[in-house]
Amino acid sequence: MKLKHRDSQSRIYVEDGTYFVTTNTFNWCPYFKERIFCDFFVENLKLCKKIKGFYLYAWFLGYDHFHLLVRPGEGFGLSKIMQFLKRHISRNINIIMGYKTESNITPEGAIGQSRLRGTVPPEVIEQFDEYVLNLKNQFHQKYPNQKPYPRFGWQKSYHDHYIRNDNDFDNHWLYIKRNPTKHGLSNNWPYIFLNDKYEDLIDNPL
Repeated sequence: MKLKHRDSQSRIYVEDGTYFVTTNTFNWCPYFKERIFCDFFVENLKLCKKIKGFYLYAWFLGYDHFHLLVRPGEGFGLSKIMQFLKRHISRNINIIMGYKTESNITPEGAIGQSRLRGTVPPEVIEQFDEYVLNLKNQFHQKYPNQKPYPRFGWQKSYHDHYIRNDNDFDNHWLYIKRNPTKHGLSNNWPYIFLNDKYEDLIDNPL
């Protein structure tokens, strides 16, 4: 396997490698207590997987952080995957909360059509923009004339761990599986790879 330096922090990634990845919200703000934001996170994860073509073996979303067990595909490394996820989640959640207006969505759209043009069918972009605006309407019906959360932001960068062998893979898979219990969430916490509703997101490890 070939080692490559990536991004401004000179991370070293292994081609065809699998990674356990973690990042948290700025100041550990519990934005994802709000189910509207959780639902958006999942849709953005689906879109990112479709565009970046990675393999996803496990994931968990908590109130203030998320974990992925992921293997990048061809063409997009881990840094590009994380950049897409973090940038578009923060941008669109701020649109949903009203920190950005519809003028920020059109004509370029909520996910930045100019960068995606030619890689994503126009109807997919249009449907996603409509989805964001629908969530914004839901949010403002739920919280009229108030902003219950500060402007959304992530911590700088993220933590990644290269999965070295099958035992390492199993340990991190189990760690993600146990996260709802670790963080005092209900046994049926829905925003985790074990939820049958999201089984289309998960790939079988080779």
